[in-house]
Amino acid sequence: MESYLHHQIHSHLLNARHPVFISDERIDGDSLGSALALADYLAQQGKIVPVYVASSIPQQYQQLPRIHQCTMDQKIFEHPEIDLIVVFDCSDAFFVQKLLEQVSSNPVVINIDHHKTNSRYGHVNQVIVDAPATAAVIHHFFEVNHILPSRDAATCLLTGLCFDTTAFSNSATNERALDAASKLLLQGARIQDVIQTMFHNRSISALRVWGLALERLEEDSGQGMITTYLTRKDIEENHVTDDEIDGLSNFLNLVTDMDTLRVLRETPDGHVKVSLRSLTKDVSKIAQAYGGGGHMRASGYVISNARLVCDANHCWRVESQQKTM
Repeated sequence: MESYLHHQIHSHLLNARHPVFISDERIDGDSLGSALALADYLAQQGKIVPVYVASSIPQQYQQLPRIHQCTMDQKIFEHPEIDLIVVFDCSDAFFVQKLLEQVSSNPVVINIDHHKTNSRYGHVNQVIVDAPATAAVIHHFFEVNHILPSRDAATCLLTGLCFDTTAFSNSATNERALDAASKLLLQGARIQDVIQTMFHNRSISALRVWGLALERLEEDSGQGMITTYLTRKDIEENHVTDDEIDGLSNFLNLVTDMDTLRVLRETPDGHVKVSLRSLTKDVSKIAQAYGGGGHMRASGYVISNARLVCDANHCWRVESQQKTM
């Protein structure tokens, strides 16, 4: 079935007159790398496809090939001849539906993902939950259709693989991940570019904020969980961006000896973002219970209209209109 759908997707891509790509609302190396790799392939076919991103692209990804095809302008959805929309690495059907409401035509929607919580909202759903990354799904698309990715496309896909496997060190790393990575390297993926994107992007100020999170680690041995917290004050006083803080959860999950990790961080719009990581537990069930989603071992959710407070005993908690955690 997977190969059949890859052939079907290829046919839709070649036949589309005005396709549009959508990257996940939360931009990361996998969603962006997957979309840009396929955008590169279509560029070789003479089709320059706009790639919609919901927010500005983090500085670390600015050197990715085809990044100039990304746009935050939702007016691209007003084009009357859109006949195909491809969504990458996005399990949030509501986010996609809000964008589709702006489309006056009736395009085919292709949903390419690997999140367990994906609701299969597309006309064509290539959701491979045991894939280590959406980039691995796109790599298999190239293989099934006998397409040799360019060096640029291979670099984008290797970026996606490295991001979702934390450089082949977390539980998403499997035989499929390593096989795809080795083939991409043979196909010309620029590993030094990927390393630069993945690791050489932390300022001293960002590392200071990570240090605050390390100081606040709380252990709950009964649940086998550790928790830490970051406030807006932490981030703004150190003059760092939220993009620079990303990666903290994966780092802590690698270096701690607890099974499960929870990182809580205040967002600029008055909410608290919760990131969950685990070596053995299905944290996607926890995230789904709070309206979030993700993978079995890496998921998250948002507590609306909430803030983080620290009491006189230096104990942290979430203060929300709904409940206190």
